[in-house]
Amino acid sequence: MTTETDTAPPREKTPDALVGRLFEASLGMFDLMTIYLGDQLGLYRALRDGGAAAPSQLARRAGIDVRYAREWLEQQAATGILEVDDVGAAPGDRRYTLPDAHADPLLDKESPYSISPLARSIVACAKVVPELMEAFRSGGGVSWAHYGPDMIEAQGDFNRPWLVGSFGTEILPAIPSIDSRLRADPPARVADVACGVGWASIAIARAYPNVKVDGFDLDESSIEMARQNAREAGLSDRVTYRARDVAEAEPGQYDVGVIIEAVHDMAQPVAVLSSLRRMLRPDGVVLVADEKTADAFTAPADELDRLYYGFSVFTCLPAAMTERPTEALGTVMRADTMRRVASEAGFTGFERLAKPELDMLRFYLLTP
Repeated sequence: MTTETDTAPPREKTPDALVGRLFEASLGMFDLMTIYLGDQLGLYRALRDGGAAAPSQLARRAGIDVRYAREWLEQQAATGILEVDDVGAAPGDRRYTLPDAHADPLLDKESPYSISPLARSIVACAKVVPELMEAFRSGGGVSWAHYGPDMIEAQGDFNRPWLVGSFGTEILPAIPSIDSRLRADPPARVADVACGVGWASIAIARAYPNVKVDGFDLDESSIEMARQNAREAGLSDRVTYRARDVAEAEPGQYDVGVIIEAVHDMAQPVAVLSSLRRMLRPDGVVLVADEKTADAFTAPADELDRLYYGFSVFTCLPAAMTERPTEALGTVMRADTMRRVASEAGFTGFERLAKPELDMLRFYLLTP
C-alpha cells in the first residue's frame, strides 16, 4: 500500500470539494464491500482457477445465484477490477476475466500486495456500528467478540505478508542484539505476546531452527488458528500457543520477547509490558512493532494517520474501552507514548529503531 509520509496538502474548502471527496470515498467503500463478497464467496478464486466466465458459469463454479453473479461481475468490470470480453454482448453472454496483475492482491494472503484483508476488516467495523453508537453515548466499549472472525482473521492476514516474507530473514537479522541471541547456544526461548494467529512465532521458528517460541493471547479462537497454522508449517514441536494472561507466566524464562502491532490495543499496556519484563532473563530484550504514526498530531494528517484514526474510532479504542481501568490509547500511538509506557513498565533501555522499518510500522527495542 502506498501512503504519503508528509503532512497532506491543504484541501480546498468549498462545498463542491467536500461533496466530491465524499462521493469518491463512497465509490471506494462499495469497492471494498464487493471485494469482500468476491473474497468470501470464492468468486475471484473461481475466476482465477477456471478462467474467463459468463454469469452462469461463475454461478455454477461458486455455488451462487446467477442473477447475483451477473450483477457482481458487471460491477467489478465497471469499477475496473475485472475485464470483460465484449461490452456489447447480451448480459448473459459476456465473459469476465480476473487480470493476472489483480490476482495476487486479491487472492494471495502472503503477497506484499495483499489487500483483501483490509476489505474484510472494514466490513467487520461496519457490522458493529449500532454497538459503537451506544458506546459513544455510554463511554463503554465494543468487545472483540462483536467483530467476529472477520476482524480476527483479517488482523492476522494483514501482517502475514511481511511476517512470513521478511521478519525472520531480513528484519530480525538486521537487529544484532536480537539476532545474536536467537543464534546462540543453548537455544533461545522467545515469548510472542498478543500472538494473534501466530505468524510471528512461525516466522521466528523457521528462520532460527534451534529456538523455541511460546505464543500468548487471551483470545481462544486466535490461539486455535495459531495452533493450526503451526501444525501446517510443521513447527508444532518448537512453537506452542497458550490462551493465557502473561501475568501468570513464569519469571526469568525468556531471552527475547516480541509484541507485533498490539501494544496500542491493550487496555493496560504498562501491566502487560511489566509482566513481559519479568518473564525475561537479565540480559533479555523485547522487540515491539507498532503503528508508524507521525510524531505529533497534525490536521490535515497524512494518509497513514487518517487510516489509523479510522481504525481507532471503529476498533482499537472501543475494544480497549471494554476494560477498566484502561489506558484507552487508540491506534494512533505515537513514539513518545510508547516510550512512556515502556518506562512505566520498568524498562530502562528504549530505542526507536530507524532501521529496519516498514511502510506502515516502526520497531522499538526495549531492555530491562
